[in-house]
Amino acid sequence: MQSKNLRLEIFEESKQELKVSFEKKWESHSLQTFQFLSANLSMCLPAMPESQHKSAYFDILSYKVLQGIDTQFSSKFSGIDDFNEFNYDEIKKHLPALFVSYHTGSYRSAIAFLVKYNINVVLIADPLAYKFNLEKMMYQFQQVKDAFNSTSEFIVFPADRADLALQIMGKMKQGYSVLAYLDGNSGSNGYLNRDNSQQIPFFGQEMFVRTGLPTLSFYLKVPIIPMLSYYDERLQPRWNVYDPIAPPKGERNPAAYVEQSTRYLYSILENAVQAYPMQWEGWMFIHRYLTIVAPDVGVPSSLTNIAINDKAGLFMLDGRYYILNKENYKLMELDEEVFHLFNNKNRDAIIERPLADVHLLYKNRFLIHN
Repeated sequence: MQSKNLRLEIFEESKQELKVSFEKKWESHSLQTFQFLSANLSMCLPAMPESQHKSAYFDILSYKVLQGIDTQFSSKFSGIDDFNEFNYDEIKKHLPALFVSYHTGSYRSAIAFLVKYNINVVLIADPLAYKFNLEKMMYQFQQVKDAFNSTSEFIVFPADRADLALQIMGKMKQGYSVLAYLDGNSGSNGYLNRDNSQQIPFFGQEMFVRTGLPTLSFYLKVPIIPMLSYYDERLQPRWNVYDPIAPPKGERNPAAYVEQSTRYLYSILENAVQAYPMQWEGWMFIHRYLTIVAPDVGVPSSLTNIAINDKAGLFMLDGRYYILNKENYKLMELDEEVFHLFNNKNRDAIIERPLADVHLLYKNRFLIHN
């Protein structure tokens, strides 16, 4: 049996298992990720009806399952010899380099193509992935290395490591290239830290993004090589590799290069997500970086014609009850009774609650005037 057929058979079986656990999320109100994803889709893809958000969520999780399966098949991809636009003879002229990728398509298989060509790699990993999956990442690297009989060496650093820049500088001087996922947008002090960030337009919104990779490229005078994965109509992993972005020589101020290259790198992502919207995992966490201004609406002059906002999303987490406003990302904890009143659309019972509670719900636009 060909590996690509086995791969898709495993995927179909995994999707059936996913469907069962997926529906259980609704039964148990375990919908934190879904409600934020739904808010993000409403914000960035307003043409998509909210009724389609549940199926979109399933599609995103399905692609996530598929790329996980691909880590077991990355040494056997039928297209690995051509890698679409991966011209190693041209790329090797620019090594060492910063290979910048995204959480799209079969993104984890990027390491296979670098290992295939005996490139020594430093992977900058999400801190949580580093904490919980380091051993798995090293095992998968060794599998690919053995499959290609490669001489590549592989080092993993967490994105929040305090001396990350110094460590990368040292390794690049030894000839290592770097593989990093730009849209993870992580670094020191967590994703809420907006130091060394810039604001860029993204799907009609303003978003704060980290600029560490272009800054590193500038000071080390090494190029950025963008590479983006997607699945074709047959669910085969494909890659686009873009022309290197070379830092200017003789320039001492990094500001212009950092801003321009950051915008360009995110334009690659935006174009890809427009073409393959459900292949991007970022829909589940982009709210962390969006700039949302929520106006203060005050308190209602009366409770006449007040209704439950259709943009209110409910979820449970660790036995506690929450409501999210998908328009302004306001989040409130509710007591169990009020949670079920919202879940049952019992507007009359909600406005009979203590006036202070009703005013707070109105102020955060969980209740609105018709």
